[in-house]
Amino acid sequence: MENQKLLHSGSLNRLVLALIAVMALMCSMSLQAEEDRWSQLKQSYFGDVHIEAGDTVLSLDAPKRAHDAATVPVTIHSMDKGRRIEQLYLFVDQNPLPLAGIFTFTEEAGFWESLETRIRINEYTHVRAVGQLSNGELHMTERFVKASGGCSAPALADMDAAMARAGKMQLMLHEIDSADDLPRSEAVIKISHPNNSGMQFDQVSRNYIPAFFVNTIKAQLDGVDMMNIETNFSMSENPVVRLAFSSDVEAKSLQVIAIDSKGNEYEKSTQ
Repeated sequence: MENQKLLHSGSLNRLVLALIAVMALMCSMSLQAEEDRWSQLKQSYFGDVHIEAGDTVLSLDAPKRAHDAATVPVTIHSMDKGRRIEQLYLFVDQNPLPLAGIFTFTEEAGFWESLETRIRINEYTHVRAVGQLSNGELHMTERFVKASGGCSAPALADMDAAMARAGKMQLMLHEIDSADDLPRSEAVIKISHPNNSGMQFDQVSRNYIPAFFVNTIKAQLDGVDMMNIETNFSMSENPVVRLAFSSDVEAKSLQVIAIDSKGNEYEKSTQ
């Protein structure tokens, strides 16, 4: 009887060790797939140009585990106040469309300080922000986010109501507090739009909802270009962009033009 217990215990131990080994192998394979994915993306968008990794020029705030994979908040901070980031690439490695957005900033945005938006995440993935400085240097910050199903998650609102509201905007432009007493402003853009991915299933019609999303957002301050965004359904339903920036002259108005994948053009101004 004692020998049978020992044999049974030994079998369980071997089973546990085997499961641990399988899990370790799967984890290793997943990490390797992640690295391979980023290597492909890097080569496609930047070729052999060196990208400096770290949080000295850029840093990224993102949840380790997202509460809602269809609306994941991310904030990118510009850490070096003496170096202007002219272009920002936001990647979600494992999304069907990994490049969630290209943000281009003019001198009107000055030395912008932070950019906040919300994205969809389809499976566990690295989220990366790559910034291009005015001298051409590339710097990257990254975070790993545990989330899944964001691209196929059903819309939060009734689809007919969401389509009826498509293109309606809320804009805000105001001064914000700063520790160094230098002038700071914040531009907030909220666009009502379903941003359908084409991967969402309509339980009523039993068909997939066609892709329909915002792909261009242009913002101006007092009629002068400040920011241009090229995006897709990797940005969440009802896209939100919040930009904090320094400015020597207080802007009086914010104007935004948004264009979606059907060619619809929407425009709004704070004045």
